[in-house]
Amino acid sequence: MLRVPVEKFNFPQYEDEDVIRAWQWFMSFISPIDWQKRKAAIESRITMEFKETVPFSEPLTEGTLLVVKDDVIGWYLYLLDMLINEPHKYENFQGARIVPVFKRLGIDLDLLKAINGIETRVKSLMKKRRLEADAILFEITSALLWARNGYEVAFLEEKNEGKTPDILATKGDKSWFIECKRQSKTADYTYRETYKRQKMVSYISNYLIKKNILLDIIFHVELESLPDTFLKEILDQKIQNPVIGKIVSNAQVDIWLDFVDITEIKKHLVKYYVKNNSPMLNTLIGKKPVDNRGFTCGIFADFFRVGDGEVNNLYIRDVENAFGVYWSCDANESIEAKARDIKSHVYKAMQQFDSEGTAVIHIGMETFDGPDVEKARFEKIKETIEKIDPTKTNLRWIFCNFFQAYSPPDQDWVFDETVSTMTSYATQDAPIETKLMIVPENVDNSKYLNHWNRPLP
Repeated sequence: MLRVPVEKFNFPQYEDEDVIRAWQWFMSFISPIDWQKRKAAIESRITMEFKETVPFSEPLTEGTLLVVKDDVIGWYLYLLDMLINEPHKYENFQGARIVPVFKRLGIDLDLLKAINGIETRVKSLMKKRRLEADAILFEITSALLWARNGYEVAFLEEKNEGKTPDILATKGDKSWFIECKRQSKTADYTYRETYKRQKMVSYISNYLIKKNILLDIIFHVELESLPDTFLKEILDQKIQNPVIGKIVSNAQVDIWLDFVDITEIKKHLVKYYVKNNSPMLNTLIGKKPVDNRGFTCGIFADFFRVGDGEVNNLYIRDVENAFGVYWSCDANESIEAKARDIKSHVYKAMQQFDSEGTAVIHIGMETFDGPDVEKARFEKIKETIEKIDPTKTNLRWIFCNFFQAYSPPDQDWVFDETVSTMTSYATQDAPIETKLMIVPENVDNSKYLNHWNRPLP
């Protein structure tokens, strides 16, 4: 395969000092030798996952999920390292989730460093609790949020026995015990649904790519209720002589057909090289930026590598054929399964509070499944909160922070956030005025409109 030196490309120098400052501070907790070992392990894992095979010789279910699970904080720091120092190897989709968090930490780094116990918490994350990066980073941003609201903040040491909230925040004669709970990024149901969808597409991918077909599919029943060959059986004749427009409409599914514009992609590639598995490639194939719907695509292309090694540095200089499949599922069962409640998080958090003092819970969750799921989830959360008897607990406030990362083709990331506040008080003001953890309050973020109802970036 052709290999082009990095110097031949005009990759801009990364200049966001907030992100760089936060990354450098976290890196100061790792020795250079340790980091080189961890970085090598991460790159070895990614290199193996990017093995070259004959296109579509394996099912799409065997495709790469570019993520490192055995050193999550190392993976996040690696993403930042690539963005700052080796941008040709940067992974946009994962980075869009992480860079905004470090941007916030960098903006208020001096305030963060002043939090009592922060260094102990970061050291634990770096060495003993590498898998818990999402949870601990959420604790850190929660603590920073209270510091930004003028509180003196301290992390509480975990006890071998008894109840221990994560954080104590004090202002004047008022103290709040704070427990932080972070939902996993994606529901298990979503992973199963994605796997099933990939398996279905595998049976027709060769047909789709030969004729550069672009499909838009809305399932009305759970995907797991359908056979793996469902799309093949329903589309077998229709994609032999494809026609633009709605080609299937029944109680199970609606399907629209279009064509990938290979000519336009070639015109783009005359001027620009495009990275494989990138937002720009998805946009070129799908003919629009991919939103929070699922998207599967494949290409026959002329590839080359940028720089040394084989670590996420595969680029495209020409393309012959491509296909794309948008998909979503509006079945009530699917929506309900993905609209995870916070009930278990609330009751686990409540168990950390003793009978003295007033308590707050922060719950963080990512919103990748679209507006229908988020509406259903919000109704579940309201129902859970309404069942809590304020006379039987010292829990006074619950703040639910909903996060959404986007990967547009023309930006490193776009990040959105919505906060929902629940309380057992009838009239008192919340103990914090600033409630957004990541997005600056002074940005026009339409905070009175849930972000899943706002226009996509």
